[in-house]
Amino acid sequence: MINWLGTLPTLSAAFIVIGGFVFVSVLIGFLVLKFTSSEVRAAHNDRAGFILAVIGVIYAVLLAFVAISAWERFEQAEARTYEEAEALAEVYRDAGSFAGADALRATLRAYVESVVNVSWPAMQRGERSNAANALLERLDREVRALPATTPELADIHAQMLTAMDTALADRESRVTMDSTGINGIMWAVLVIGAIITVAFTYLFGFDRTIMQALMVGGLSLMIGLVLFLIAALDYPFRGSIAVGPEAFQALLDSLKLIGS
Repeated sequence: MINWLGTLPTLSAAFIVIGGFVFVSVLIGFLVLKFTSSEVRAAHNDRAGFILAVIGVIYAVLLAFVAISAWERFEQAEARTYEEAEALAEVYRDAGSFAGADALRATLRAYVESVVNVSWPAMQRGERSNAANALLERLDREVRALPATTPELADIHAQMLTAMDTALADRESRVTMDSTGINGIMWAVLVIGAIITVAFTYLFGFDRTIMQALMVGGLSLMIGLVLFLIAALDYPFRGSIAVGPEAFQALLDSLKLIGS
């Protein structure tokens, strides 16, 4: 959605999305009620009901599909951070089998610290940290240059290379997920579909306007809540509802226990 929405506090973003949609719904209702009579609307309640049922089902399926996709993407982003941290922990431990691996371990610690202190704040702003990327590439070169002089060391070295490939792939996926959100056309379809769905409910005739306002207001609030949820999960590493650097902070604690 709008990128700056992810930089706002949760309550502010919720007020803008939910409150804005409810306001638009009330405005549409005011226009419909002003230019149509309740008798005309009531006369077509039966036929309008069938059409609204079709519209409601189509929009409900679309809304649920996008919401589930956003949540799954959020979970994948979180899983990538833990997989990357686990792979780096494996590299750090296995490095102890090689003589003179202190420099490699120092590079790994520097990368993890850079992710926590530099890369993560940059991702929250929608930016990419070149410093962290350079450190990870340097670590990869150092791992590949380790001398595997015995069959045992060759096996350990192969495990380290596999772990490094995993860490590199997970980092790239993590950064990519932070830079791409739901397509703008999809957002347009969601918003237009929501407006059409709510606007159609005003074509029904009610004996009391207050009951219509309460029912349509409840529907608008529910749709607004789901739209806010999708917007909040759109960029997994931004906003108040975001994947945090807990995996890498835990990794730093583990590295201190393993030692240099």
